Amino acid sequence: MTTNNTSNSAAFYLDLPAFREFREIIETRHFRQAPEDWFVVITDVKGSTKAIEAGRYKDVNTIGAASISVAQKFMKQDFPFVFGGDGVTLLTPPDQIEGVCAALMRLASLSRIQFGLELRVGRIRIGDVAGRDCAIEVAKHELPGGKTLAVFRGGGLTEAERLIKGDPGKYSVNAEHHDYLELAGLSCRWNAIPNQRGRIVSLLVQARREPAAPIYGAFLSELNRLFDGELEKANPVDLTGMTYKPLKAILADERRYHSSRFSLGYLKRVIEIFVTVAIFKHGFPALFFNQRRYAESMRIHADHRKFDDMLRMVIDCSAPQREAIEAYLEAAHERGEAFYGLHDSETALMTCYVEGVNDGQHIHFIDGGDGGYAMAAKQLKAQIKAAAG
Repeated sequence: MTTNNTSNSAAFYLDLPAFREFREIIETRHFRQAPEDWFVVITDVKGSTKAIEAGRYKDVNTIGAASISVAQKFMKQDFPFVFGGDGVTLLTPPDQIEGVCAALMRLASLSRIQFGLELRVGRIRIGDVAGRDCAIEVAKHELPGGKTLAVFRGGGLTEAERLIKGDPGKYSVNAEHHDYLELAGLSCRWNAIPNQRGRIVSLLVQARREPAAPIYGAFLSELNRLFDGELEKANPVDLTGMTYKPLKAILADERRYHSSRFSLGYLKRVIEIFVTVAIFKHGFPALFFNQRRYAESMRIHADHRKFDDMLRMVIDCSAPQREAIEAYLEAAHERGEAFYGLHDSETALMTCYVEGVNDGQHIHFIDGGDGGYAMAAKQLKAQIKAAAG
């Protein structure tokens, strides 16, 4: 497998040059080999499928996204990650791994106590994954406004997940932490986003053979054709259909984001909730920022598409477009080119991580309603299992 120059520095990800066009995820020139002394950390909600089927997809989604905010608060710098709906995969340098895992175990305690959900955390050194006929290569996609998202290829993340789940005694992080924790910056204050074209589709596509780039490239070209050359229109974040939750609902949701309600952090959150409801729901003018610009910028700061050894997308499309997408993928599956999973819903969910209101200071994690990525994964996993015999 061809890769560009490697780096073993703590600034590996910060030093990566970024690209702006999403279709460039298939271009080798953007990727660098992740340092072997770094770690892959994977979190996921145990029993997420059953929880989602019981109607708890919002809680599952929140805990999945919280892994990112907790790691971000500890590391205090950009790091490579990908959000998968019920969890996250991230890379961390060796000097940060113990602190990140400790923070995630505090999140696991909060998740168990406040949400009744078990968050599993596993880790593995990249050097223990590399050399198994796979690699972990990283690129950096820059969203408009300067926020960046990591892109992964090489099969290494898939292998890391297999190893962690195959030997939890060796790779799981199981320490008990009941320290105080707050999910600073994380919120979910917008109602589910209704579709504008007919339906929201959560989509997973995984190439079955090498070279994989032409398989993904051909599918992205087909999507672009289906949207008349304007694939950006598939972004489900549309301000015209978005509404803010009532005050009571937000308070009920976010009181669980804190281990203690008798803290300065919780008091600050309550004040912030009152202010944001006044601004975004009732139209009061904001004194310190342009609320219209911030709301409009959520669309371009949304992670509704990403790549981590598979293509993940949440798109707003019409029924004919949905049928054409499935027909294309089924044909690719029959040719032995790809596995795929699709899940339809009426709405998309948005969980927000906001460090500030300026461009590049906020990101919005997108998943399909009624389980989104997690439910699409059921179909993809069933295809992989069937192919394995």
